Amino acid sequence: MPHLMIRQRQIGDVLVLTLPRAVGELGSGLLATALAEAVVPAATLVVLDLRGVALVSVHTARTLLAFADGRADRGVECVLVPDPASTAVSVVLDAVDPGASVPRCGTVDQALAGRVDTDLQSLRLPGSVTRSVSFDGTDVERVEELLSTAYAPMRIRSAQGRPRVSLTRVAAGEISVDELELGFGVTYDAAPLGRVCLVDVEAGAVSEHLLRGGREPAAFEPGELFAFGPTDSPVSGRADDVRATVTLLGPDLFARVVGHRVRLLGHRPHDGGAAAGLRTAIAHVRDTVLATADPDPLLVSTASQYVAASVLRAFPSTALSASPVHESDAHFQTLRRAMAFIESNADRDIAAADIATGTSVTARAVQLAFQQHLGMTPMAYLRRVRLECARTDLQAADPGEATVTRIGARWGFSRASTFAAQYRAAYGESPSQTLRA
Repeated sequence: MPHLMIRQRQIGDVLVLTLPRAVGELGSGLLATALAEAVVPAATLVVLDLRGVALVSVHTARTLLAFADGRADRGVECVLVPDPASTAVSVVLDAVDPGASVPRCGTVDQALAGRVDTDLQSLRLPGSVTRSVSFDGTDVERVEELLSTAYAPMRIRSAQGRPRVSLTRVAAGEISVDELELGFGVTYDAAPLGRVCLVDVEAGAVSEHLLRGGREPAAFEPGELFAFGPTDSPVSGRADDVRATVTLLGPDLFARVVGHRVRLLGHRPHDGGAAAGLRTAIAHVRDTVLATADPDPLLVSTASQYVAASVLRAFPSTALSASPVHESDAHFQTLRRAMAFIESNADRDIAAADIATGTSVTARAVQLAFQQHLGMTPMAYLRRVRLECARTDLQAADPGEATVTRIGARWGFSRASTFAAQYRAAYGESPSQTLRA
């Protein structure tokens, strides 16, 4: 039986459910089940985002309305956001619900109006935040202020159409993921971002994208994921009615993954498969780790480095370029000091660079020592130590109070399925079996 994937985002006490395009082609029973599974009890408003759905049947519309009525009976308001360009969806909704008993909005931001923080300066707050900012008007300077606050000082040279921009951000630590919509055409000059910026274009187009001093401008269409530019380079270009997911990563994340500063060497990933893998990593971290009300710092750090490593796997970069290390630096004493550092700090947010600093050698020397003497990387050894710590916690925990997911997250395992698989491979039983023993 097929499974309907509904993307969900928690924004304060609001739950946004984004329905896939295929929802109009599937049975109402499957849709009802998927909606029931997606609901978060703490939500007081559920926004059903139908903008990606071009066609719905009468049965589908009735299922959506029945779901909304069921939520209303529990004191939860529902709002529908159909695609304004899809007359077919509106016609079916009008036929099934002529009085619009379930409210409809033209955009998600209209549905969120008054329910989320709209202060521009909130986009600069450190730590874990969920922020939604919307603007609809003719003041180009206001749009310029929003984009400059969210990304980097920016000058809009010209604009076509009625300026409209909306942005929703989830962030923690050194990573943020935005849902950005520019409902007009704009020509921009942006200062260096100081961060790695990835743009996944879902609608519209980016064109004339050019680094200062560059010769060949680039263009990106829907379905393309690209790196906006080097962290230290100004960029100019044009964006027309763009809807995109924008991911920002602090440059120190990459140094923590490979032990030295890294620079991306191109706008585009190696291939479609590399781009797909990176999208999966970003979506997982956004929808699980960053969507949590109070994410654990160790989990945030581990998840952020996971995304950074996925970026390095997807894009050409200088990750493999570093000065050679003499084998004498990778002696057994280096390994022993590194192991001791890892075992003493497994509960902290540490990476390869921290292990090297704690061992008083280079990151490459630590890597070589582990490879030569243990046949593994230092980060693999850190995972092994954290697995053992998780096992100790599972054995000591009360099954009625503790959960496998919570204990795994405490030791940096953001994906429950990965934690379970690694745990079973190491100990021959599942984490839940250990917890119940």
